[in-house]
Amino acid sequence: MACGYSTSSRTAKDIKSIYVPFFENLTAEPNLEISVTERVINLLVTDNTLKVVSEDAADAILDGRIIEFKNQPFSFNQDLNAEEYIVVVKVVVTLFNRRTNEPIWQDRSFQGDGSYFIEQVGEEGRTFDDAVDESLREITDRILNLTVQDW
Repeated sequence: MACGYSTSSRTAKDIKSIYVPFFENLTAEPNLEISVTERVINLLVTDNTLKVVSEDAADAILDGRIIEFKNQPFSFNQDLNAEEYIVVVKVVVTLFNRRTNEPIWQDRSFQGDGSYFIEQVGEEGRTFDDAVDESLREITDRILNLTVQDW
């Protein structure tokens, strides 16, 4: 009976290294491309399935675009004033095999969201930055999972 354990890599056999250029930011939210790109690179380094290298040395290139950023009211009080807001970030990502110049997977869409309350302050309250961080964490975790799994 098989135990389900495998010593093989979680990635395609010919892909051992990856390059991640800065994601293109097509939104009006400043510096979002820096946050997304740095988070993806840090997750890849921590995961250690693929080595993050320069473009010239890479077997694969992870290319992404941030296509949507919304910060919108989510719930309202009895006076119809917004109490809770939701931040939604959407990216589209393609993973290219640099040696064949063919996509391994292409134009995959990832969306993350996080919420915060306007009136909450102090240690218990969630801020706009917390909501952005939560949405980016969802997105980058999904990108990592798709990037290092078997294709």
